[in-house]
Amino acid sequence: MSKNFQQTLKEELNSFLSKQQNRFPLHETIKIDLHCHDHNSDVPDELIGRILNVPETWLPSEKLLDALKRNDCNAFTITNHNNARSCYELQDKGFDILTAAEFSCMVPDYSIGIHVLAYGFTQEQEIKLEKLRKNVYRFQEYARAENIPTVWAHPLYHYAAKKNPPQEFFNKMLLVFERFEMLNGQRDSLQNLLVKEWLEQITPEHIDKYAKDFGVNPKTYCIDPYNKVMTGGSDCHSGLFAGMSGTYLHVPNLEKRLKSESYSQLALEAIRNKQTVPYGAYQNTQKMTIQFLFYACQIALHYKDPGLLRLLLHKGEAQDKIIALAVSNLFCEAQRHKTTTSFIRTFMESMIGKKPPMLQKLFVNQAYKPIFDKAINIAEKYNSKNSQMADEYYKTIVGIHDQLSHILTDRLDKKISKQKIEDMDINAFIEKLELPLSIREYIGEKTSGFLDGLSFPFFGSLLVLSAHFTSAKTMFNTRPLLAEFSNRLNKYQHPKRIMWLTDTFGDKNGVATFLKEMHVEIKRRNLPIDIVCCNSALQSEDNLIVLKPAKEFTLPQYKDYTFRVPNFVELHNLFFDGGYDRIICSTEGIMGLFGLYLKHAYTVKASFYMHTDWLMFARKVLRIEGSNLSRVRRILRSFYRAYDKVLVLNSDQKTWLSSSQMNLKPENVSQTAHWVNSDFKQLASDKQQAFGLPESVPVLLYVGRVSNEKGVLELPAIYQRAKQVAPNVKVVVVGKGPAQEPLKKEMPDAIFLDWVQRDKLPLLYASADLLVLPSRFDTFAMVVLEALSCGLPAIAYNTKGPKDIIKHEKCGFLVETPTEMQERIAEYLQCDKTAFRNAAVKRAADYQPDGIISELMDAVGMG
Repeated sequence: MSKNFQQTLKEELNSFLSKQQNRFPLHETIKIDLHCHDHNSDVPDELIGRILNVPETWLPSEKLLDALKRNDCNAFTITNHNNARSCYELQDKGFDILTAAEFSCMVPDYSIGIHVLAYGFTQEQEIKLEKLRKNVYRFQEYARAENIPTVWAHPLYHYAAKKNPPQEFFNKMLLVFERFEMLNGQRDSLQNLLVKEWLEQITPEHIDKYAKDFGVNPKTYCIDPYNKVMTGGSDCHSGLFAGMSGTYLHVPNLEKRLKSESYSQLALEAIRNKQTVPYGAYQNTQKMTIQFLFYACQIALHYKDPGLLRLLLHKGEAQDKIIALAVSNLFCEAQRHKTTTSFIRTFMESMIGKKPPMLQKLFVNQAYKPIFDKAINIAEKYNSKNSQMADEYYKTIVGIHDQLSHILTDRLDKKISKQKIEDMDINAFIEKLELPLSIREYIGEKTSGFLDGLSFPFFGSLLVLSAHFTSAKTMFNTRPLLAEFSNRLNKYQHPKRIMWLTDTFGDKNGVATFLKEMHVEIKRRNLPIDIVCCNSALQSEDNLIVLKPAKEFTLPQYKDYTFRVPNFVELHNLFFDGGYDRIICSTEGIMGLFGLYLKHAYTVKASFYMHTDWLMFARKVLRIEGSNLSRVRRILRSFYRAYDKVLVLNSDQKTWLSSSQMNLKPENVSQTAHWVNSDFKQLASDKQQAFGLPESVPVLLYVGRVSNEKGVLELPAIYQRAKQVAPNVKVVVVGKGPAQEPLKKEMPDAIFLDWVQRDKLPLLYASADLLVLPSRFDTFAMVVLEALSCGLPAIAYNTKGPKDIIKHEKCGFLVETPTEMQERIAEYLQCDKTAFRNAAVKRAADYQPDGIISELMDAVGMG
């Protein structure tokens, strides 16, 4: 991209706001935040919050006023949900407050809930508005009759993400409202700019047309339906950013009129007269992350178990209640740990400028002192009234998260090193995956000892990551609607760009080999794709982003592979900063899980590229059996179904995923393929150079990981049968793995070459007589395609990848049993091989990157 999408939005928004600010003379301007909340917003809109019985904020009214004054507001209002209690209470104390509330209204003919800000009503009028809010038309008609100005708050938010309101809904609302909250401090800049663009494109002719279409007289709801104006508000619930976004109100002769009238009276007059312009700044997820982290800290300190009966009887889907149960257990568990609660209190107070006493630092664990210092830094930033406070806060929060994560992984590594993981029974472990309702019951006394020292860094890191997730989810929950709006307005269309996640890139395996070839094609074709991996030995380059691991480790059960844990906050921010709008993931490990995190956080489409048959791996390698194997299948089913699309490499996988065992919708499963680069081509045979053998010696070649799941233990029997028809035949094994030593004992006269460089493989293929693949595990079998490209026929079992690639008795053989494989090889060694070799090259030509990549891009919505 020539310019980052977010940077473009920032420039456009700042330009617009600068022009708006100059519309009114400064000395005739009132500054007010028309959308902010305090402790009387005590019934949250979000279902999880209602189930857990927590308010939206614990912020006292006076603290909110202090925050507004800090940001130079000179008129004040509080817009709590469906009540104006705080306004009345402050008025009774002598404060000059404009009465207001944010009403949750229903649009009955569309069954859509919206938020409406109303100002300047009496207590009697509030009672009437409360009764009418279930029907926005009656609500607005009453407000119009009583001269109560209203604003449609965040018009492109508060809808279910999977069900976008139709365009006619927005057309009709243009007849019902004349004031629109264009700038909301809790929404991203794209959403705010789309509201601006939408309103600017509306003409009187549009209003007349919509009035005719719906049979509605807009003057029933609007004093002047042709004059649409914009407002702004912070929508702040914490007080941290109250007043940073809001509305400038124009009042002619302001100084003179203030001698006889109050700010609240003049503010109401300006709102009624539509003398409003929004003010604020570019929004990203940082402010929302800070707010949610502050909110999570409040919950952690004030949370009370709402009880299982409330959870069970409350309305909501099973998924909502499971999430609520998990969240409840986490907060209850956090409250059990003094270090955790002490830090949360210190951190929360620092965020509102209360500096912790230095004496407190003396009692802080040495490992946590740098974190304590960062909390002090936050308090200093608050008290400095720095205009970049949000950025400074966020940098400090990320620093705290990184240090907590480092402490957590370091301590976890030390504890794991003391455990005898080699002796762990994998079947017993899987049986424990059935969790009881209580986490405390699950962890038990033994596990509690294991968790000693981990609780604070774990909960601290989790709080920060959860705040990131929640902020992104809140801001981008309406992404499908915003995409529709962008296309309809032909403005601010989000670029199409893929983040391709993988746990392996620099490793020696089939997935890494394919991804390297894909990376070459991405660069050659200038595709909007970045491959993102986590590796300490690689460097980033064009279309390859390498994150340094927060932790690396291996497991005794799979020593050949290094697991790498990325910095999750870094990856979270990378998705936003990179302007991505969809995900492909190539591995089921840590990146696979984080792919689902990003899918839900940013409300984007995610596709999974299935390279490995993990069910067979569980059975063959990990020796998982019986009911535990069924558990593994159910886990895989849940994982794959969580993705929007699964890309598979063979027809067997496609059939299996769509079967009753896995229950994926057939339209959500697409078959793709691999290809080989131009280095793999037909060469003249040179067995002397390739294997150190005379040209007359027949060679059976195996290429791949030398392990049980690859079927390599069948090679000795194949070798013995081949010798019966070709006594001088040789088996050549290219690769390494745990079965290498047993094979050497069984085939002492075979040739073992270990791993060879890929550029050396074409000569090996061209010089061999037959590729032998005794594996039932390979989902695609890249080695088969490599061999065919070099004119080498192949024999394999009639399953998965080889089944789709090999044309039986044309360019190789497909067999059902080990005995049949032995006999087919014996027959082949005695026949003329020219036709087979020619057919192999012809078949390999069917796998070209042009067609494969084109179909892949279509499958993930990039066609």
